[in-house]
Amino acid sequence: MKPAAARDDTRELFRALEFAHYAERFRDSTFVIAMPSGKLFADLELDFKVLAGYRIKLVLVTGDPDFQLEPQILQANQRGSHFQLSLLTDLLFQPEEQSLQLDFPRVLASLDLGRTPVIAYHRGGAEATAGSGPTEIDTAPEGAAGEEAIDPVYTLGGLVAARLGVSKLFLVHPLAGALRNALPRSSVQTGELEDLPDRLRGIGLPAAAPICEFIAAQLVRGIPDVVLLEGRSAQLFREVFTYDGAGILFTATRASRIRRAHMRDVTDMTLLLRPEVESGAILPVTVSRIEANINNYWIYEIDGMPVGLAGLKRYGEHAELAQFTTLPRYRGHGRARELAQFLMQQAREQGFRYVFALSIDPRMWEFFQYLGFQPIEREALPLEWQKQYDMQRPSRALLKEL
Repeated sequence: MKPAAARDDTRELFRALEFAHYAERFRDSTFVIAMPSGKLFADLELDFKVLAGYRIKLVLVTGDPDFQLEPQILQANQRGSHFQLSLLTDLLFQPEEQSLQLDFPRVLASLDLGRTPVIAYHRGGAEATAGSGPTEIDTAPEGAAGEEAIDPVYTLGGLVAARLGVSKLFLVHPLAGALRNALPRSSVQTGELEDLPDRLRGIGLPAAAPICEFIAAQLVRGIPDVVLLEGRSAQLFREVFTYDGAGILFTATRASRIRRAHMRDVTDMTLLLRPEVESGAILPVTVSRIEANINNYWIYEIDGMPVGLAGLKRYGEHAELAQFTTLPRYRGHGRARELAQFLMQQAREQGFRYVFALSIDPRMWEFFQYLGFQPIEREALPLEWQKQYDMQRPSRALLKEL
C-alpha cells in the first residue's frame, strides 16, 4: 500500500489533470451567466476571472437597480480583469426577443478582444425605483401560492444566450441548493422536465416550479445546456472544471452511442475511474494498464463526451464485465444497464458461454441480479482469473449463462 503522503500527492495530480482536462474541453466556449442581483458580482468575481483566464468567454447578465456595478467593475479592472459594462433599461428591453435593443456586434467584438461584457438591467420608472412592485416587463404570470414570477434578468439572459448561440446558460438562483438536495441526481433531461414542476409542488418546493418551467422553454428554443447554480464563490468554478459539478444540469436529449475505447480516451477513462478507485469500489488501475488493454474497454458517449465506461475481459469461455462507472450526474437514466446489455451481446457474438462480474458495492449486486446474474462462489470462476485476483477483497461474484 502506498504511504499516505504518496496517496495525497497522487490525488493532487488527478485533481490537476481533471482541471486541465475540463479547461481544455471548454476553451473558447461562450457561456452566458444570469444573476438576479449585481450584489453577486463580488461573490463570483474570482470565478469569472479564473474562467476568463482559461479562455472561456463569458457574458454576464445581471440586475443593477441601484447603479452599483460601475464602481465594482472599475475596481475589478484595476486588479487586472477586463469587464465591459452595458446598461439596459425598460425602454431597451421588452419581453419579445425582436424588441431587445442590444448592440450584439459590440458584444461579439468585446468577446473577440478578450473582454467580458456585463449587461446590467435597470428597471426604470418611479414604481420600480420605489421598489413597490414589478414593472410591465415581467414575463411570467404569478403562479400558485408560494410561486413567484420569473425575474426579468433570467428572461434577458435567455434572450442573450439564444441570440449568441452559446453552449451553456447559467442561472444563479437562490433555490439552486434546495433543488439540488431535493432531486435524486444533478442532471435533468428534457423528458423529465414535463412532470418536474408538479413534483416540486408536491414535495413542498412550489417556488422552484416557475424556474424549471422557464428552463424547459430555454431548452426548447435551442440552448443545449442550462445550469442552475448557487451564487457562492467557487460554485461556478466547480461546475465547469470538476467531475462532479456543483449545480443542476438541465439538458436537451442528446445523441448517444456505445463504441470501443481509443487511445485518445485514456484521460477521460482515468477521470471516470478515479472516484470509484478512491472509494475502493474498483481496484486501482494504471494508465499503462488501461493502454495495454484498450481494446477491452467500451465507452458510453453523449454528443462526443464519454460519460460511462466498462470492460469486457476474456477468460476462456468466460467473459468478465469489469470497471463499470458512469459520471454521477449522468446516472439514473439506464445508461449502465444499456452498456451492460450491449457488452453481453458482444460476449454472445464472440462465442462466450458465461459472463461474470464482481463488486463490493451492494448496489452493483442488485444491478447485476436485475440483469439475470446469479450469485456464485468466487472459487468457481476460471483459475486464470483467480491467479491475478486478490481473494482477500470482500467482493461478491455473480454469473450469467448466455
